[in-house]
Amino acid sequence: MTGSAVGWDFFVSYTAADREWAEWISWQLEDADYRVLVQAWDFVAGSNWQIRMQQGVQHARRTIAVLSHAYLTSIYGQAEWQAAQAADPHGFERKLLPVRVEDCPRPGLLGAVVSIDLFHQDADKASRHLLDHVRHALTGRANPTTPPGFPVRRLTTPSHEPAFPTGTDAVPHDRQGLENVLDQQRRTLGPDHPHTLATAHNLGFSLNGLGEHSAARTLLEDTHTRRRATLGPDHPHTLTAASWLKWTLNQLEKLPSEPRRSHRRRRASDGQ
Repeated sequence: MTGSAVGWDFFVSYTAADREWAEWISWQLEDADYRVLVQAWDFVAGSNWQIRMQQGVQHARRTIAVLSHAYLTSIYGQAEWQAAQAADPHGFERKLLPVRVEDCPRPGLLGAVVSIDLFHQDADKASRHLLDHVRHALTGRANPTTPPGFPVRRLTTPSHEPAFPTGTDAVPHDRQGLENVLDQQRRTLGPDHPHTLATAHNLGFSLNGLGEHSAARTLLEDTHTRRRATLGPDHPHTLTAASWLKWTLNQLEKLPSEPRRSHRRRRASDGQ
């Protein structure tokens, strides 16, 4: 891959603990003729790693986030997957492809994105599993390549039939925990510390997921202002905050406007 920022199919986002996984994934993709930007191979001596990271986030068609417990605690990893999510919040273009290499959670809005799970695959099948799911993401469908077999009628039903799914697990439940952590970090680390701002950003995501866009706007506006002041306007964290703030403002514009008649006027009208 040359130094050009044009034409990357994938930017592989990972943390140092998962470098082996990132290189394995990158090799499989390049062996299948995809063009990949990955720090282990492309951030060579003399290059500006922040610029290269920003190029990957902004110019690669899709971001592969190598998910593990270590990645979920990485400030830079968080900024990278959030930037991809912000560029495609509804997932129509599938710009963010989480690849789980450990059986780890997917907190906040990350939990709504379908992942490619490699942690339960053996070495012989993992490559095909990865490439098949990448192809599904690119085409938008997971249709089989051969005709499905004719369904055979079951004569008996399972003795323990699974309960009908209600979908309640998709609702975020970590708002209180994030608020507690944010309050503690503001008191111990200060409001401008990167960890504090990262927690504030995650809380903003959770509030958006709960439909509380006004509260999310207040939090994301403050986060964006502080990141712009401490990191600069072109830093990936600042750009991510700006993207999500814009998305939140768009959601607020879609809300129905309040009735213009005041309570007092309604009462006067009702009394006539």
